[in-house]
Amino acid sequence: MKKIIIDREEGVAEVIDEILNEPDPEVTLVIPKSSALGRTVSNFHLLKREADAAGKTVVIESVDEAILAFAKESNLESSHPLWRGVRSQGVVGGISDIVPKSRRPAAATSSSKKKIEPPKEDEDEEVVMEVTEEEGEVEMEEEEERPVEKKTDFFGRRNRNEDTFNNDDDDDDDSPRRRGISGKVWATIAVVIVLVLGGAYIAGAYFNHATISITFKKTAWTWQGALTADKSVPSDDFSGGTIAGQVFTSNKNVTETFKASSQSAVSLKAQGTITIYNDYSTSPQQLVATTRFLTPDGKIFRITQDVTVPGATKASDGTLTPSSVNAPIAADQPGPDYNIGPVAKLTIPGFAGKPQASGFYGTINASTTGGFTGTRGVPTAADITAAKASTTAALQASLQGGFSGSYPNNFKILDGATDIQVGTLTVNTTTDDQGNFTVFSSATLSAIGFDESALKNDLLAQAQGQYPSSTFHDITLNYTNVQANFTKGQVAFSVSAQGNLEPAFMPVVFEQDILGKNVSEARNTIAALTQLSSGEISVWPLWLGTIPADPAKVKINVD
Repeated sequence: MKKIIIDREEGVAEVIDEILNEPDPEVTLVIPKSSALGRTVSNFHLLKREADAAGKTVVIESVDEAILAFAKESNLESSHPLWRGVRSQGVVGGISDIVPKSRRPAAATSSSKKKIEPPKEDEDEEVVMEVTEEEGEVEMEEEEERPVEKKTDFFGRRNRNEDTFNNDDDDDDDSPRRRGISGKVWATIAVVIVLVLGGAYIAGAYFNHATISITFKKTAWTWQGALTADKSVPSDDFSGGTIAGQVFTSNKNVTETFKASSQSAVSLKAQGTITIYNDYSTSPQQLVATTRFLTPDGKIFRITQDVTVPGATKASDGTLTPSSVNAPIAADQPGPDYNIGPVAKLTIPGFAGKPQASGFYGTINASTTGGFTGTRGVPTAADITAAKASTTAALQASLQGGFSGSYPNNFKILDGATDIQVGTLTVNTTTDDQGNFTVFSSATLSAIGFDESALKNDLLAQAQGQYPSSTFHDITLNYTNVQANFTKGQVAFSVSAQGNLEPAFMPVVFEQDILGKNVSEARNTIAALTQLSSGEISVWPLWLGTIPADPAKVKINVD
């Protein structure tokens, strides 16, 4: 809706022109107090009639009660800025509903040039509008207005914007009379005051909180010295230059696969594992390496190492429960024909014709593999050397990568205090179908460390000797000249410490001293703190005069 602000001196003809020239079908006229439009209700009748003829909706907005009353009399919608958003055919609440009498407008005559006369409410003022059909122009003539008679209300106040209307039939005053602040307005003010006070009470009782920021003066402190962390020392002897050390170890093994760079004709025997059973006697039976085992289809496999088969277990009724042992086997002949399995039972040809023949046997639970004849990749000496170095590096990286989480966080492991010893390093030169060979390696990592938090406490004890009742605000330690002796479990090093000392402060104790106190008492408590640099108390709501008694509503920041 288009809003047009009317000047006090604008006449009805000018206002009608503005309405008709406005493309928006809905127009709000903002009319100030003492406006020329408010001198007679006939102006509003004319506004209503011309707006209806143009198909426009006009809403009157004013703080002048007389103007709102004229709008109501003319069936124009009106609103008061104090009740913005409320539109009515009358005057909004809190405004006087006294309206002047009026006559119905006389009918206009039709001609090529029409004269439109608004309703006459008295003989002293007449507005004449001429509309020329050919040019569409509006001509307005106004007769000289009568002086406005000013009246006063019950309290002797002048009632502005009020005209004196004389009627031939009676002497009644047709203009609205201004009233004082209505009861509805007073009620609204009272409600607002209650809501404000209630909100203030709720904010102070349930959402109050306080933030206390304290900054202490800081004293720079430094220390330098040489120390030795020793695993044989049970406790720190800071004055003697030794602190308790600890040795940490970690074991790991890896198997890496590498591509052989050479090709050669090879004959490989299938290999696997056999389970050997003793269902013959309770006595153990020793079998030497190369002992043969025969499959039902006549294939021979030999064990590759000496094996002792445990004795069977005899029950009270004389029945035996067989014992067993696993052993590695290899095919008697090379080639893929020996890649077989599983096999339910293999006999021992060496026991043929003897009582042990049925009591000792073997089973292959998983297939044997690796039997091959033909051309296959073969690792060269350079392949093997490079594979060993790569496997060792991968093992060391794996040990170091997983070691940091294997000891307590408060312990410090210095650079140079770690050692890795490689144990087994075995190369299996037999390649698979893709020509790959493997390297197996195992290693042990050893590291000598010390409790760094305990070292900081030792340094703090030194500082407190110079500055009693102080603590570190922050401290940094730098280590140099690290020398480790893993045989003795010792690491020697130089250390330099830089830190800032501030008075020891316990927020929990301080909090109990200020909870529930008024703000001025809390300020005095803060001011009494030792080595105080600055302190600040922030409370919400702003009018809160005391620190909340609930610890959850009090936040203490210490810098």
